[in-house]
Amino acid sequence: MNDEAGASEELGPVVSRHPVANQKRWANAGWALVIGVLAGWVGLWGLVSTGGDGLAGSRKAVGVLLGLGLSGLFIAVTQTVRAVRGGPAEYFEVRERGVVYGSRRGTAGWPWDQVATITMGGTDTENGVTRRLGTGYRCLLRFADGRRARVDGLAEQHVALGIAVLSNCPDAPRLTGGEWQRRWGGRLLAAAAACLAAIAAMILYLVGHPDREQVTVDSRGLTTEHFVPGVSETGVAVLTLGMLACLVAAITFVVLFVRGRRGY
Repeated sequence: MNDEAGASEELGPVVSRHPVANQKRWANAGWALVIGVLAGWVGLWGLVSTGGDGLAGSRKAVGVLLGLGLSGLFIAVTQTVRAVRGGPAEYFEVRERGVVYGSRRGTAGWPWDQVATITMGGTDTENGVTRRLGTGYRCLLRFADGRRARVDGLAEQHVALGIAVLSNCPDAPRLTGGEWQRRWGGRLLAAAAACLAAIAAMILYLVGHPDREQVTVDSRGLTTEHFVPGVSETGVAVLTLGMLACLVAAITFVVLFVRGRRGY
């Protein structure tokens, strides 16, 4: 994004300014990384220790820990990327004749008639976590020149900012963010089927490599029995983790397909 401060001044005086609290993103990334690493490590340790033969309650606990670890790492990565891209002084400005966006990459301004689409979305209910992460509100602006600006709940007075954009761009198409789900409906189901096929293949591999007793006869005619594991404990852990990831992915693809069909 190039510096276009001069062009921004042509949009008229500032009506409202909305700085983005990127310092919260760094704090979010920090605690999410700690939680993700600790939960993931404990979950993997439990998975390897039980070898998949633990009680049902133990397996559920391991699954919860692994899920929590993956979620923590995902949050840490996304919060860090957005904090780095926005920089310490990211902001939005509503001006009389347009909107201005400033970040680490520079400043750009667009007249209201250059707003091509407005995508509004967010969670159905606000809570402490969504407010902390800024995920309870989302407004994506696409402009005629192909550039985009994303507003979330960490922008100061983000609701007022979204209302100002909507009121000044009555002709810009309103999107929900779920349009691609309807376009990709068949591919989403195909991806879910591929995940289920991968799970079946891993199960068949485990079944096809059972533990066995191997009998050897030495030169003196003595027989010795050896226990030969079909799949090592590490292999079982990796396959179990792979099946868990494929199951989560399959459920996600099906949910996206259903939401797309319902017109989300």
